[in-house]
Amino acid sequence: MSKEMGAVAVFGAIIVVAVIMLLLERRGMAKRKAARGGRDIDVSNLIAFGSAAGEGEKTRTPH
Repeated sequence: MSKEMGAVAVFGAIIVVAVIMLLLERRGMAKRKAARGGRDIDVSNLIAFGSAAGEGEKTRTPH
């Protein structure tokens, strides 16, 4: 096998691994969204308000 074919094989393997990781991450995102009841969480709210934003409690006042 020439150097060029080796390079093509290595880069091809990298691309295949990247596509597999992308698909696994998308599947994981779908599972996490389903676990939240299908609603999206704004990441900026999580940074500003913590996990209470994910639970929809950022505007509630403690009693």
